[in-house]
Amino acid sequence: MTKLVLLVAGVVASFAIVGAATANGDSPEQLTNAGWTCFRDPAAPRIVCSDPGHGRPAVPADPDGPSSYNFKVFGLDDSFIGTMHLIRADLYAGQPCPQIGGPYIFIAPIGYYRCEHF
Repeated sequence: MTKLVLLVAGVVASFAIVGAATANGDSPEQLTNAGWTCFRDPAAPRIVCSDPGHGRPAVPADPDGPSSYNFKVFGLDDSFIGTMHLIRADLYAGQPCPQIGGPYIFIAPIGYYRCEHF
């Protein structure tokens, strides 16, 4: 019985820690104020933020664009969902995306392969 009580207490404590971390985390507005580029994803109901200096991929695809992008992804309610990594098409070598257990997904309009970490 004592082990069960300790287990439940540990689970409750971990939820409290996660909740506090989420409440104190970055939001799209905070990132924009810090120089990030945040925009509504044209293909999904979410907000994507790119670190300062990278902006967002061009449409149509720019063959001389940045080699990669790293994004923070948020729900429309500003809740953090995860991260996304893009690799320019000419540099992608078939490496697997750990989250989906398969190859990155090609996004033709921007010329990049995408791996999401949610």
